[in-house]
Amino acid sequence: MRSIGSSLNLLLVSPLYFVWTVVALDLAQTPCTTLVQGKFFGYFSSFAVFPLNSSLCSWIIQNPDPRRYTLYMKILKPTGVCDHQHIRTYQFDSFLESTRTYLGMESFDDVLKLCDGSTRYAFLQSNKQFLQMKQTAPPGVESWPVRWKPAKAQERDFSVEYLVVGNRNPSKAACQMLCKWLDACLAISSSSHPCGIMQTPCSCSGGEVLDQASEILGFTRKKEDCYKDGIYLENCMSSPKDSSGVEFLGGWNSWSAWGDCTKDCGGGLQTRMRTCKPLPNEGLVCEGVLEEGRLCNRKACNTNGRYNSRSQSLRSTDNRKREDTDELQHYGYPAPQIGDPAAEEWSPWSVCSTTCGEGWQTRTRFCVSSSYSTQCSGPLREQRQCNNSAVCPVHGTWDEWSPWSLCSSTCGRGYRDRTRTCKPPQFGGNPCEGPEKQTKFCNIALCPVDGNWNEWSSWSSCSASCSNGTQQRTRECNGPSYGGAECQGHWVETRDCFLRQCPVDGKWQAWGVWGSCTTTCGGGTQRRDRVCYGPFFGGETCQGPKEEYKQCNDRKCPEPHEICDEESLASVVWKETPAGDAAAVRCPRNATGLILRRCILDEEGIAYWEPPTYIKCVSIDYRNIQMMTREHLSKAQRGLMGDGLSEVLQNLVEISQDGTSYSGDLLSTMDVLRNVTEIFRRAYHSPNSGDVQNFVQIISNLLSEENREKWEEAQLIGPNAKELFRLVEDFIDVIGFRMKDFRDSYQVTDNLVLGIHKLPANAATDITFPMKGWRGMVDWAKNSEDKVTVSKSILSSGLSETDDSSVFVVGTVLYRNVGNILSLQRNSTVLNSKVISVTVKPFPRSLLTPLEIEFSHLYNGTTNQTCILWDEND
Repeated sequence: MRSIGSSLNLLLVSPLYFVWTVVALDLAQTPCTTLVQGKFFGYFSSFAVFPLNSSLCSWIIQNPDPRRYTLYMKILKPTGVCDHQHIRTYQFDSFLESTRTYLGMESFDDVLKLCDGSTRYAFLQSNKQFLQMKQTAPPGVESWPVRWKPAKAQERDFSVEYLVVGNRNPSKAACQMLCKWLDACLAISSSSHPCGIMQTPCSCSGGEVLDQASEILGFTRKKEDCYKDGIYLENCMSSPKDSSGVEFLGGWNSWSAWGDCTKDCGGGLQTRMRTCKPLPNEGLVCEGVLEEGRLCNRKACNTNGRYNSRSQSLRSTDNRKREDTDELQHYGYPAPQIGDPAAEEWSPWSVCSTTCGEGWQTRTRFCVSSSYSTQCSGPLREQRQCNNSAVCPVHGTWDEWSPWSLCSSTCGRGYRDRTRTCKPPQFGGNPCEGPEKQTKFCNIALCPVDGNWNEWSSWSSCSASCSNGTQQRTRECNGPSYGGAECQGHWVETRDCFLRQCPVDGKWQAWGVWGSCTTTCGGGTQRRDRVCYGPFFGGETCQGPKEEYKQCNDRKCPEPHEICDEESLASVVWKETPAGDAAAVRCPRNATGLILRRCILDEEGIAYWEPPTYIKCVSIDYRNIQMMTREHLSKAQRGLMGDGLSEVLQNLVEISQDGTSYSGDLLSTMDVLRNVTEIFRRAYHSPNSGDVQNFVQIISNLLSEENREKWEEAQLIGPNAKELFRLVEDFIDVIGFRMKDFRDSYQVTDNLVLGIHKLPANAATDITFPMKGWRGMVDWAKNSEDKVTVSKSILSSGLSETDDSSVFVVGTVLYRNVGNILSLQRNSTVLNSKVISVTVKPFPRSLLTPLEIEFSHLYNGTTNQTCILWDEND
């Protein structure tokens, strides 16, 4: 970015000290942007700021303080006529980079009219912080820069002078320049070209400049000033005038006081003098006399009186050369006389002082005294009127200017004018010179101006050199100003661009699965392949191998006695299998999955077959229910609502009552119950009393004696008693806190009795289980002496103040035969005893009172008074 210094020091301004506050301004400055700061006068040529064949350039000047200074500008327009006005000029307060908005923008295009050649000069006045001249691409112009009609580059050039003037106490040097500009601005003004200088702080001639309030009212006032040829003269005095009001010719200083009289009586002479101050650079002598005299003391003297004598010479000169004596005599000024010293001879009468109308003629004489001469007497100068018959021409004269008219616009830029009347010339005089009417711009109030967008910039280069990219273009908002509406729309636009396809290197796809081993033992190899995707559009090929190998089955091949022979069992053919491996065949048609059978070595190292296991087989009916439950869980996890879950539980009750066909059916049922409990936690389905009864019945069906052998097989990889207890505990927790309007529940089945109680913490009661008198109680629970008492003191949160909404859920389960069906984690001595489980949610802070349990154990048909207590929790 360029910075303008003192481009042309045509004006000397007194040193001015101030603090310059630089505002935040980002006008997308480029090397083609010129910013002027801290300069009070300057000059530039358009070729220097807006070079030919350049990009869109701009020139900006910053006003130090718009409250204290005003910026004026004088533009010498180009001599050529342009096709388009491509230089825009405007003032603004500030610029917001975030929204590309100019605040307080006001255009000067209608003031400058650079492309209007009817006037050579244009003037403007700016009172905002920034003034900018900006090169713009005209709408519809394909090529840039714009061509001008003249072929000569000089005819396209224009020049600019700028001047920053203080609003208070401006310097006289600045006022000299500004008044000269104002005089020229008003001289060329017209209705179609008003003067762009609206007011100034200077005092210029003819009452041109006033304070702003007087300007608005249209008043004028006269001032005594010294203004000549457009220059303000300091410490000057108005030209002296005689009583008739006619200015003296020449550059004479004032006459001195009259000197003393040469005689006390009988008629003497007084004289006075003046000096000539010729105009600079002209070298001419002032026209007129240097010294003049008058008679004095004319009263008669007494007889004894003596006459004083004074040699007197009145000098005169004109604007001709003194050595040219012949020409001097032509004007009635004789050369010095030589001869009789007492002779007194008048010079010829001078030429009449005017060529028309009434004038004067003068003649003079000299007194030459010597020792033998007599004293001179009488006047040394005489005047007489001379009349000419010619009538003097009277030139036309202007009357005073009228007051400035009111502004043509109540807000925004308008204009005002004033006129004057010419008194017509007479007798061949010259007509009045100068304009009859003067016009200048005015702006007495600020109009609201809505924001308007400038033209879009050119599209930026594509963001990507290949494949898909984007391009952007921006536009700037002018305004809004003084309460106008904001610009509507976006200041930036984006579009997709595509230059060419980018090269795509080849990329390996994932490795395929390993192939089968070449041997079953003794060491073989496996191979896997991968595919190269690509390359495309000139990209690089994939690097690295396409195939990969690894060793496999490197264990020793078994001896013949270490291999289980092929065998047919239960309509299934088991193929020859080495010891340590498992053979697999498909489950029967009513089930899905695989039947597994392992080949192992006995103590002597001979291979033999173990019984087949059906842990991976699931009956079709159980498999269907398992899949439906998973679908319901998927919907519940997505926050959906649904129905049909109760029917699924009812179907499972009916199927499980007929027993299970495979150990895999038990594992499938446990998975269904876990998923149902998870569904109950969500808003998908609200459990009801029928769901609770079916859930407990399904667990009872799983614990039937018919499933004992299948449980033994399922526990090899599946659940034990701990997982069953946890499943029931989660179910109690969900039912107690999730079920709407829950009341105490009591479920009695063939293999377990379950009670769920929901009690408030501040009003708990003792719980006795089981309830022997409950209708439908089974004989094994009704006749036994088993009993559990849960004291209300256990149901305490441990807090001094318990909220009324605090509740406890207590679940008690009495299992008839779980001990001899499922293995217990912490105690393996229980064989056929009943097992009781107590669950309290939330967990109490402390057990001040232990549970009271009365439990009769049967061991080999005898009563054992020992009670075994353990905890299945982690």
